[in-house]
Amino acid sequence: MPETPAIGNRGHTARARRAAGNAVALAEALIDAALAAQRSGTLDELVRQRPRAARWLMHRYRGLLQGTLGEALEVEQPLELAADLMLRWALTQLRPDRAPTFEGIDRKAWLELTAWRPMLAAACHAGVLAVPEFRDRYRRRADEPSIENLCGLWGVGASTFYRHLDRARRALAELMVREPIGVPARFALRRWLQSEAARRLALDSSQQQAWHRRQAGRAAMRRDIGGALWHHWAAADARGFIHALRAGALQAANHPETDALVERLAAAALTPRERVDLELARASLARTRGQTDRTLAASEAALQAAVAANDKLLMGIAYGALGAFHEARDADRAFACYEDSAQCLRQADPQQSDRGAIEAYLTTLARLAWLYLQRNDPRAKTVLQRAQAIAGEIEAPDEIAGMLAQSWGELARRSGQLGEALQHKQRALNLFERLGDRRSVLATWLNLSSIYAELRQFERAIEYAQRVLEVAAQQDVEPQIVAATHVNLGATYYLQGRLDQAIEQYRHALRTSVASGLRLEATRAHFNLAEAHFKRFQGSRDASDEQQGDRHVEAVLAAPMSESSPALNEQVRKLKPELLGQLDERDKDRLVAEESAVHFAESTEIQRQRAVLTVPMPAEAHVRARLAIAQAYLAIAVKEREAAQALMHRHGLAEQFASDLNRLRDTFDREHSREQRLAADWRQHTEDLLGDAHRLILAQRLLRDGAINKSGYAQLCGVSPATASKHLATLAERGLLRQTGKGPSTRYVPVG
Repeated sequence: MPETPAIGNRGHTARARRAAGNAVALAEALIDAALAAQRSGTLDELVRQRPRAARWLMHRYRGLLQGTLGEALEVEQPLELAADLMLRWALTQLRPDRAPTFEGIDRKAWLELTAWRPMLAAACHAGVLAVPEFRDRYRRRADEPSIENLCGLWGVGASTFYRHLDRARRALAELMVREPIGVPARFALRRWLQSEAARRLALDSSQQQAWHRRQAGRAAMRRDIGGALWHHWAAADARGFIHALRAGALQAANHPETDALVERLAAAALTPRERVDLELARASLARTRGQTDRTLAASEAALQAAVAANDKLLMGIAYGALGAFHEARDADRAFACYEDSAQCLRQADPQQSDRGAIEAYLTTLARLAWLYLQRNDPRAKTVLQRAQAIAGEIEAPDEIAGMLAQSWGELARRSGQLGEALQHKQRALNLFERLGDRRSVLATWLNLSSIYAELRQFERAIEYAQRVLEVAAQQDVEPQIVAATHVNLGATYYLQGRLDQAIEQYRHALRTSVASGLRLEATRAHFNLAEAHFKRFQGSRDASDEQQGDRHVEAVLAAPMSESSPALNEQVRKLKPELLGQLDERDKDRLVAEESAVHFAESTEIQRQRAVLTVPMPAEAHVRARLAIAQAYLAIAVKEREAAQALMHRHGLAEQFASDLNRLRDTFDREHSREQRLAADWRQHTEDLLGDAHRLILAQRLLRDGAINKSGYAQLCGVSPATASKHLATLAERGLLRQTGKGPSTRYVPVG
């Protein structure tokens, strides 16, 4: 059988057009034979005689047939059954309204509307539709053939009837081998097959739901995300639908029916948990497709639904998702979201959400540990140890165990223990493959590529990176994974000395990161580009390479700390001197200053309290820790002030530095008075919106950060995002705040 050419590709050659025409002509001949066999009751025999022809004619719809019919197709003659169902469904698609049924054809359609005549001619000629009696229009003879009956009803000759039949055959051929299979056609076929399966299996409504649930499970095992979602939706199984959608986000993002099914489920009556989970599944789809604004909007919609339900478990889950969104964009916001997530999950009602709250808490800890690892922060180990202890107590599900294995592997890699890192990553890969979580499989391939590069097993490193990029070339893959893969591949080339290819990959990573708003990934790409250009300059002495390296260094240093890290900034400052041998001789034997050597007790206390802040704990514990840190820094400040005063008295400089001491003394009081003054100024204008405590906290935040956004206000004042938006708009109307930016970049700054 000839191959059916793809439709929609640019620049079809004449040969491709001829092949398409030949395919349609062959399909038309096969359909003519099938219609004749259907009329004579020998379609089964025809299919048995020509199985290859039948499979070729139906090959584009094979997945839909198997996915929708499921076990109903497990009969002695599945090909014959499929051919009968497909032929009759295709005939329904000749209807002008394309409804998948032979019912509901009114008198006007039978007698007056010519657009219906090709379908009526073909269906009646094949014997799948009977011509009704219209005695006022035409009196037929007993056993009159359908051709004569229709000619009499329409008042036409046989030649006209056959022209209608020819048009029907041509349209059926186009439908089977050439016409794009859009979502309406897919749904029409699924509805037809669903009704036929229910009729053949004699299923009542309750039995149909159970049958659909079984077929959803079968489809999931075959990695047929379209079939799984369809059956969950048909069974009114919202929880099953959402679970399948989130577990198969990568496949779902690339399936044509996903969005239409999601919209149908969203229009149904859902519980608060189902509504939140559905919005988070939408966010996962948008993230996979690289739709930044939609990802954020869906995540915020999930939080709004959780706040509206006043459900701490759901709020914790939603904050965790927002933290994951901000990971590659704003580390500070990600940390804040994870802290809010942990706090809400600790407050969740254990009677209603014990297991769910613990699993969500573990997910938050795993993500928080990963965020620490991306900043080379050793606190990641403390978080992972806490998470591992909890996971062992509850026998965490595979998806969480996989996340923890990923993080342990990354910790081992960044600690230089590459063999251990490889073991953790391979375990994570096994878990994700068993779950069918393609997104996590891709992320693990990415991490394996990095480890093999460090092990100098370059072929395997390149192989794993290319696997990710090959998938990304064929379907939507989360931009963060694509950008990081280009970075890893570039690093592998760099280690091999293939600097031109390394720079090309780093540039791909930078473009992807910038286009998707992945600011942290963009900063890392700038660092790698600076390193590669300086390295190439070593050999080529091309001034443009040095200039490019300098520009990328400037880009890293110009990035806010929320988009970088102190360690990365320190590395990028050393990059050029270390690579180009320009270290100052005077600095070779200099030790880096260590505050702990001078203020050991205070530094030890600060580190101990920082460890407390690492793991999400009750708010009271974090308050005490931060106050202890502030006290330690004050103690250090006092020591330094006393040392300065001793020097002043020894050298007679007290008068010269009197003003400096006064400024130091007034610093704390001045900041405190500014906050109090701003809060007092606002009091008469905001009594209907804010209490004294929230007013003071808001003043502190505005003076510290200079601006606030909707989500920050909602968290600070304990209101929903919708209420926060109204409050901020009111404050702007009253002249207390001024709005800057638009959309997700909207900020409010104090006036004056």
